[in-house]
Amino acid sequence: MKNYILPLAIVATCIAGSCNNAANTDNQTDSAGVIRTDTSGTLHDTTSVRPDTTTYSQQPVDEDSRKFITEASSGGMLEVRLGNIAQENGSNPRVKEFGAMMIKDHTDATNQLKSIAKSLNVNVTDSLMKEHQRHVDKMSKMKGKSFDKAYMSMMVDDHKKDIKEFEKASKSSNTSVSNFASQTLPVLNKHLDSAQAINKKL
Repeated sequence: MKNYILPLAIVATCIAGSCNNAANTDNQTDSAGVIRTDTSGTLHDTTSVRPDTTTYSQQPVDEDSRKFITEASSGGMLEVRLGNIAQENGSNPRVKEFGAMMIKDHTDATNQLKSIAKSLNVNVTDSLMKEHQRHVDKMSKMKGKSFDKAYMSMMVDDHKKDIKEFEKASKSSNTSVSNFASQTLPVLNKHLDSAQAINKKL
């Protein structure tokens, strides 16, 4: 009996060591933070099964900002449509150039505003507000010098009104709206200066 005591002790020690090694293998983590969950050498990324605890909050859109987005979007489309009419019905080269500037600048601004509206879940359409559609209907019936004078006079009045609205929106509690308004104001001021200069010469 005494002859078996030492071998049995050695076997027991080896088994215990193997278990410890297996336990160490099961909990081994590589340098990338990926845990080895078996002894086959396969790596399992446990981060893929961790629940996503990130929360996202959307900045609320107050009623004034929502109204601004709707009206400014329609107003921008109005400027583009009138600019296109100016290309066809205008007679003065400077009027046509001003119309071309309206098409470019207000297309860019309106597209940017529509993108902001989408991110804020504010619905805007491609249809003009009734007031703006009346302007299009009126100007589309005029041609030549009478169009030039009426169009540029309208552009002076519209841009004065727009600047006031954009100045108000630049103080909006919604960051996206206030940034857009602030960045667009210099463009509107440039348009007003040009409209006034052209209008005086007609």
